[in-house]
Amino acid sequence: IKKGQTVITDHHFSNEYYEYSLNPFYFGVDGETQVSGAGLAHMVASRIADIDATLAIIGAIGDLQDVQHRRLVGLNRVLLRNSRIDAKKDLRMYGRNQPLFRMIAYASDPAIPGLFKRDRSAIGFLTHLGIDYKKSWVECTHEERKTLFSALVKILLERGFGYHHAERLFGEVYEMDGEDIRNHATLLNSIGKYGEGESAVAMCIEEKFDGEAIRRKHRNRIRKYIAYAKSRLDGYGELYYFHGGTYIIDTVVGTIAGMLLRDEDFAGPLLAFAENDEGIKVSARAPYPLVQKGLNLSLAMKHTAQMLGGDGGGHRAAAGALIPKGMEEQFLHMFDAEIKNQLTR
Repeated sequence: IKKGQTVITDHHFSNEYYEYSLNPFYFGVDGETQVSGAGLAHMVASRIADIDATLAIIGAIGDLQDVQHRRLVGLNRVLLRNSRIDAKKDLRMYGRNQPLFRMIAYASDPAIPGLFKRDRSAIGFLTHLGIDYKKSWVECTHEERKTLFSALVKILLERGFGYHHAERLFGEVYEMDGEDIRNHATLLNSIGKYGEGESAVAMCIEEKFDGEAIRRKHRNRIRKYIAYAKSRLDGYGELYYFHGGTYIIDTVVGTIAGMLLRDEDFAGPLLAFAENDEGIKVSARAPYPLVQKGLNLSLAMKHTAQMLGGDGGGHRAAAGALIPKGMEEQFLHMFDAEIKNQLTR
């Protein structure tokens, strides 16, 4: 890298080659699961200064790159070895430092039938097992963990979810100084979504991820946005969609779509629209079984947006685009045709 030279790092799929651009797909590396944008930025920065890969791993976890395989793989694995983050096998539910009933009630990968979003049911379930529902997972004894894990697996199997769903409860988790780094990633993500990038950069430099007030503010906003999105949820062909207008800010609309996809049972892709100064932001999320069948939202989003005078791209299961205002109906029609075409090849 020469002085004054600009290098672009991008982990999204691209058919085109750009000089001075570092893209994993140029080298046959999957940018969806094997390295994140943070990992690529680290690779460039580490050629300039002697730094470890801790922030690169926090970025990979924030990008959910451990979800598909229940562990980090590929280049992320190499970066992990050069970080100060500890990896261990454990329950993968988010919120292992929160009260057990809350962790269980709001788990989404997988959601626990009969307990999902039911605090009282989760409390009754734990009380029946003889476990204090106010305890956190990290405070439980080895025997309590075994009892709870077995009971969760039993629920999933008895409800007909099968081994594949049950095994997703267990996998690799990542901690720094004893705290789940998903907490750090969530905090940084929420700050960035609301245009407070300078605060996020300062946190990364100082490695002080203390922001409970910010987390509370983010959670309150998310609750309002989800309620708004649900009230406007509709269908179009194989698609589901909602329009956030100017109420849901465009930097968060993709997050809301992702959360709805985890919370509800969607048979097809979910599209989310939001207005900004440049036009209409479109975010798309797809159920993983459709991706396994060959669905590629990135290609569908790029093709459809370009035909309407916009542009787009992303990943197979999550993609985005910017289109001119007033083109939403046409976009739905054309995108639906793209999806049907992909799934019937």
